[in-house]
Amino acid sequence: MNGYELITHGRTSGWNPETDAVNAVNFYGMRPVEVAAQAGDVREFAAIVAHPDFDPTGARPHYFADVGRLSDGDGDARFARLRPELDAYKSRFVSRPR
Repeated sequence: MNGYELITHGRTSGWNPETDAVNAVNFYGMRPVEVAAQAGDVREFAAIVAHPDFDPTGARPHYFADVGRLSDGDGDARFARLRPELDAYKSRFVSRPR
């Protein structure tokens, strides 16, 4: 179980790579990359994806980024700041149809 979670719109409990397991789910069934994506936290999202133990298998950051984008009045701005990181994630981890 992971303690890293959203505390409010656009805000997490704070990513700590020494105490938070990079691939574990939290009480809500969200992986850290999904929490950071929903919060629109560019710094935390990039740190999680760059973690040497990060495994993208089954992660849904694009879905959760959309949830965060639609959740409040500042969501579009957070999403716009996160967009380059989401694009890099997609390019690096999401397979393309053959």
